[in-house]
Amino acid sequence: MLDVFLTTLPIYLMIVIGFAAVRWGYFDAAHVQGLSQFALKIALIALIFSAIAMPRGEGGLNAAFMAAYLGGSLATMLIGFAAVRLFLRQSAADSWILAMGMSNSNSGFMGFPIGSLFFGHDAAVVFAMTMTIENAVTLPLPTVAAGIAGHTGQRGTLLRSAVLRIVKNPLIIAVAVSLAVRLSGVAVPEALGRTATTIASAASPVALFVIGGTVARLSLSGHWRRTTAITLGKLVLHPLLVTAALFLVPGVPAALIPVGILFAAVPMLTIYPILAASFGLGAVTSTALVVATGLSFVSVSLVLSLLTGL
Repeated sequence: MLDVFLTTLPIYLMIVIGFAAVRWGYFDAAHVQGLSQFALKIALIALIFSAIAMPRGEGGLNAAFMAAYLGGSLATMLIGFAAVRLFLRQSAADSWILAMGMSNSNSGFMGFPIGSLFFGHDAAVVFAMTMTIENAVTLPLPTVAAGIAGHTGQRGTLLRSAVLRIVKNPLIIAVAVSLAVRLSGVAVPEALGRTATTIASAASPVALFVIGGTVARLSLSGHWRRTTAITLGKLVLHPLLVTAALFLVPGVPAALIPVGILFAAVPMLTIYPILAASFGLGAVTSTALVVATGLSFVSVSLVLSLLTGL
């Protein structure tokens, strides 16, 4: 366990550096958004291309893994929705948004940086698959469901808008292009490959700094019952259900199972409060993000110790 703590410590120190730099005014908070855009639209796209279009070992996307991870995530979302509705007496729209935080991981900004330390190239492959699942299904689904629950007369407009966002999503486009290159059998030019790898190498440190800077800009609220529900759903329920699905669905490569469990165990994505703000849930989701990110140093280290046998 101590070895895992020491291995993951640099990851969380990068988050602390980002937090301290922004909170103390050393780094302009307005620039965090620019770094986030670079990580999301440049570095992570290069990482997807490297993982899929430039095969090393198995590479590519695995349908069984994606089915299992999607199944575990959807089960988490539905259970979270039902629990919030029944026990916390939240509206249907609010329940969908709270459940979204339980079932969507910070795959690019935390899952990949931590996973690459322990699982090497397999982390990049899993990253490409989880990002596809999240951007195509588990993020738009609760958003559309919450919109329908709150505005029943706009269902068609909401569905069309969601489909357009998926089609135009640069990460989804990157996956599609990378798959096309891989399936075509065309060799990626060496210069292009080195360029993609170099840019992709910036994804981890920039993403971790962005997490710290983002958390530094958030404030804690007093919505602790809902915060606790979101945090437990994300750090406990999501990894448990994804673990069960990865072992139950036939055809999932054994090497990818621990990586998938790790990705499910990391906190929710940093844009969660932004997505929730339009539903009036910015304060509670910001608190959940801060709390889950802080607690994940212990919970993720525990998961890694179990996965690696350390």
